[in-house]
Amino acid sequence: MAVQKKRIREKILANLASYGVQWNEAEGKISVADFRETQAKLAIQTNPKQELYFEKVKKYLATPDEIDILKVKPYLVMVDQSEEHKRIWSYAAGFWSIPVTTGYGRRLRYFVFDEQNDKLIGIVGLADPVIGLEMRDIESIDWTKEQKLDRLYNCMTAYILGAIPPYNRILGGKLVALTVMFPEVRKWFYDKYKNSKSIITEVQKKSYLVYVDTMGAFGKSSIYTRLFNWDFIGYTKGKSHIHITANGSWELIKKVVPPEDFKTYKYGQGPNWKMRILGKGLRELGFSDEMMSIGWKRGYYRCALADNWQEYLQGKAKRVKWKQFDKNELVKHWRQRWVLPRLDDLQEKLLNEK
Repeated sequence: MAVQKKRIREKILANLASYGVQWNEAEGKISVADFRETQAKLAIQTNPKQELYFEKVKKYLATPDEIDILKVKPYLVMVDQSEEHKRIWSYAAGFWSIPVTTGYGRRLRYFVFDEQNDKLIGIVGLADPVIGLEMRDIESIDWTKEQKLDRLYNCMTAYILGAIPPYNRILGGKLVALTVMFPEVRKWFYDKYKNSKSIITEVQKKSYLVYVDTMGAFGKSSIYTRLFNWDFIGYTKGKSHIHITANGSWELIKKVVPPEDFKTYKYGQGPNWKMRILGKGLRELGFSDEMMSIGWKRGYYRCALADNWQEYLQGKAKRVKWKQFDKNELVKHWRQRWVLPRLDDLQEKLLNEK
């Protein structure tokens, strides 16, 4: 076993080095020369390959001459299990320059299309939030452990959100972020999970989507900065597992973790179960949990869908007082606040899109 662990250690270090990540044995710390380059290499490893899908999805993709910026009008389509939707989603997700995970537990995914041409503007993927996140738990919601156990069910995380070319050239990402507030999103959520039980408590709860959050890839995100109803709260501590688990090291680490641990270390039984197993495996190999402290401090943003969101999530209110969002007003806000003041510049960017 000692020989096997030694080989696994060496392979993990080699895998990290291939992404520009070094482990300082003496200090017990991770160092990264260029975060963006490392993220880009990880994205190539984890994200779908666009060229596999282009020919079959190109009818959904706009060319610059098919877009009148002032006539952009989004409509939403929930992603289903059809092969067509799978191809469209995979193609769009391939544009992300950071690793895209699939989320876990509950998921709600939708496409954002443009009414003027029926072409794809962007995509949104919502998933169950991680159980332990200090920036959310303390700085934003300020709830107790018991309150979180009761109402985390009413929160979701946008694990992927944004526009694809050429709409990303005309601030389409901000428009896509505003669609989270479209009334049908929380209706979809309610309809999909109204008869489901919480994974954590195994109790059937009210499927009200009250709170959506997300994190910027590199510090703050230009998508959410100064965007209506998206509030910047602060920065995460920079812990992650993707640089270790995305390149085959996860399968190696699992070899040194007792099988019985996988029966208890799962979603709903403590903070991020994957990171807990990973930490145990790293310690078995003579590393430390610091290998997960890669330093990617990400901006944390929230989008509250209710006026009394904090009182409801803290269990102080039994009824939700929904914010009354109107999709046409949200699109109008995007156009007046972000597009009109920059119209000439955006038009030039659009025409120069290749």
